[in-house]
Amino acid sequence: MTLPDRTVLDNGAILVSQAVPANPFISFRGSVPAGMTAEGPDEIGVAEFTARLLLSGSRRASASKVAERLEGIGATLEFSNAEEALAFQGRCTRETAAETVRVLAECLAEPAFPPREIERVRGEILNDLRLESDDTRHRAMRALSRLAFPKGHPYGRDPKGDEARVRTIRRADIVAFHGAHVGPYGMIVAVTGDVDRGLVEESIARPLSRLRSDGSEDAVPIRPPPAHTPRSEWIRMPHKTQADVVVGAPSVARSDPDYYALRLANLLFGRIGMSGRVGWNLREEQGLAYYAFSSLDARTAGGLWTVSAGVNPANLEKAIRGIRGEMDRMRSDPFSSEEVRRGRDNQIGSLVVSLERNAEVAGELHRMEYYGLGMDFLERFPDIVRDVSEDRVREVARKAFDPRACSMVVAGPVGKARVSL
Repeated sequence: MTLPDRTVLDNGAILVSQAVPANPFISFRGSVPAGMTAEGPDEIGVAEFTARLLLSGSRRASASKVAERLEGIGATLEFSNAEEALAFQGRCTRETAAETVRVLAECLAEPAFPPREIERVRGEILNDLRLESDDTRHRAMRALSRLAFPKGHPYGRDPKGDEARVRTIRRADIVAFHGAHVGPYGMIVAVTGDVDRGLVEESIARPLSRLRSDGSEDAVPIRPPPAHTPRSEWIRMPHKTQADVVVGAPSVARSDPDYYALRLANLLFGRIGMSGRVGWNLREEQGLAYYAFSSLDARTAGGLWTVSAGVNPANLEKAIRGIRGEMDRMRSDPFSSEEVRRGRDNQIGSLVVSLERNAEVAGELHRMEYYGLGMDFLERFPDIVRDVSEDRVREVARKAFDPRACSMVVAGPVGKARVSL
């Protein structure tokens, strides 16, 4: 694979492209630094409204007209809100690329935010909050995030805010947030598939270069997460038949030198095969869990490591002790050389397979630029994985998977039961 092309447009937007001639379609992924971390204390929840409303009409076309333009050329375009960015993605062909990017630019630069659409989105968000409030897994994960990132840090907040806040957001709040944070400065667009330099310059760079910013050209810095004090929280949901357990703690940022060792350790602990060691123990050997796995989410200013399990309430105590036991095994029975070898092979092979899909390539290109990994990252990745020593994987696992440093949340029909980790 040849190295991607990287271009910085005059307005500050960054365009990364990679030709994959065998694929007849074009996929793109992008972001603008207008996610939750850009919200001020009085703007919580506004980023979610903004992202959901960008396809709801522009100053030139109604929502139905925007939809017709995309459907008429068989293209797709989506916007979403995340902790650090307003994200977008889509799919088109060579012939429809210019029109698709024009629609993208129009939605970003000239949203109309019609009052009727704002009320529609308000209803959607309130309904989402109601549904999520009755979901044991969601409740447990949201509470764990809040414990891991306290004091209102964006990494610990629900992107939608709460019901009271959703009801108070007004059009003027959305317009002001959009004007201050959505523009070309800090924008990243990654494009892959049936592209070449000429098409990128004419059909993609040209429409994007017309974007102008009315706001600041300084992205809001992401403040470091506050200190974490391990705690436990039990959420009573007596009408439920399943209990969900989430154990976790703050973890490394994406740029941390130990990221790759911890990523491999997490794969072995709760991802590979039947969800790693913890999945094999709780689900396959003991039959205690409907699911059990671990996750590592590394971001710009910090990360979050969690292990989650869904269990029959009658098995709750045994499941918690099983999770604790697997964490303790990091000291008594560390990963073997064979486990580490299989993990390395899995990481390298998984990347190769994922790059068969345009959307995955676009996602990797975007991550490369967003985290400053370098345009040769995909070429270097196998060596990066192989260079992580077995001893380092074991060491970071002992440190990161320490139950004494973790918080725990249980949601479901817990009654008065209380079990410590």
